[in-house]
Amino acid sequence: MSDAQIFAPPIGAPTIRRLLLGAVWGFALTATTAHADVTVFDKDGLTFEAGLTAGAGVFHVGNANLGAGVAKPGGGIDRNRNWTEGFIAPSGKLTYSTEAAGAFYGGARIVGAGTAGDGDAGGIAQGRQGRFTLDHLYAGWRSGTLFSALGENAIDISAGRQPFNIGDGFLINDGNADGPKEGAYWLAPRNGWGPSSVVARVDVKPFHADVFRLKSDSNSSSDVIYGTNLEWHSGPDGKNVVGGSLLKVSDSKLPTRDGMRVYSLRAQGAFIPGVPDLFLAGEFTKERNSRSVAEVDANAWYGEANYTLSQVGWTPKFGYRYSHFSGDKPGTAASEAFDPLHYGAGIRGWGTWFQGEIAGQYFFPIMNTNVNVHQLQASIQPLDTVTLTALYYIFDFDRKPVGIASDRVGKEVNFVVDWQATENLSVSGGVGQFNADSGGKQLLGGTKNSTVAEIFLLARF
Repeated sequence: MSDAQIFAPPIGAPTIRRLLLGAVWGFALTATTAHADVTVFDKDGLTFEAGLTAGAGVFHVGNANLGAGVAKPGGGIDRNRNWTEGFIAPSGKLTYSTEAAGAFYGGARIVGAGTAGDGDAGGIAQGRQGRFTLDHLYAGWRSGTLFSALGENAIDISAGRQPFNIGDGFLINDGNADGPKEGAYWLAPRNGWGPSSVVARVDVKPFHADVFRLKSDSNSSSDVIYGTNLEWHSGPDGKNVVGGSLLKVSDSKLPTRDGMRVYSLRAQGAFIPGVPDLFLAGEFTKERNSRSVAEVDANAWYGEANYTLSQVGWTPKFGYRYSHFSGDKPGTAASEAFDPLHYGAGIRGWGTWFQGEIAGQYFFPIMNTNVNVHQLQASIQPLDTVTLTALYYIFDFDRKPVGIASDRVGKEVNFVVDWQATENLSVSGGVGQFNADSGGKQLLGGTKNSTVAEIFLLARF
């Protein structure tokens, strides 16, 4: 692992010319990578595969924090933030398959990432911050046909730095918070849990089970999490899922997390017979901590329905989701504020679980805690490779913070374009605006509406 810093020239004034230069730089980064996820060697049961992922983005946020701005490292405030992010991540996996003892495997992934310009609108990574880090380094064994009665690869055990998520990432998705010195906060290229993480998976259709020990990075409280997860899969390709999880945070830098127990039940899929275009999803989570110095009694849940007009041109899709994340009650011994733990994005696309490209990325006091959110979503697909999506959010406090007169936080609208340019290269761009209500203005200390414009490229080989 190298701590070498990645430096890039800062973006100056928010001019179209410089934003375009950033986009060109991003395209160059992703387009020049070589094709991978390639089998480099395959002989006598020994296989080596290599891969490469790269990405870059250009971002502008106007009236950051509703015009209150973001503090600059040298003093002063940036009302508007303009920055670029980029990363490159080579990876490799070695597998040795046997007839009598299953398969042994190991893998590694290195991420080099950085932020240039003003730094992101949350103030996490300032400009000229970034480094190379070891994201994955793991070894494992899977059973192959050793237990034929259970099915092929029914058992899989791995240890070390590795990715792991539960469901759609509502609670457990990302073990690395991509902190200040690492750069690329928005792109978030790192996802590996710590080197002492162990995951055992059992797949005996229609059931799937996980037993795990996870360790998050120091930027996300150095949590040690023990847990189990059980799922039942049904329907075409097993995409209908009903599951439950039990977690115990045995150690954490956060007092309220240390010793916390988490219970979760969830379901998602096309459950109604004869209506395959209707997707339903929901999850309920309860958090408890009985330690006298850090009592917790919090909950969160969501319900969602999406309908796809699969027989109509451009395949329109419409959806609604309501999500609730409890807030703290003043005057009680326990904290009722929901802790979102290690949620993540990308499992089911935009809005999961960073709700809003402004509020969900940069308004930390309401990021999946003390907030109730209505989300409306609509999308069309004018070409097989192009999807247009619109999202509308309404944010309200679950409980008004002390000193806040209104429970109305604000409303946000996002418009997004996704283009699968080639088999390996995708391009996405989005714009949005957060219209602040009085509660949001009081909370963040600003009085204006925030705007966002962003474009990013991702190459996978």
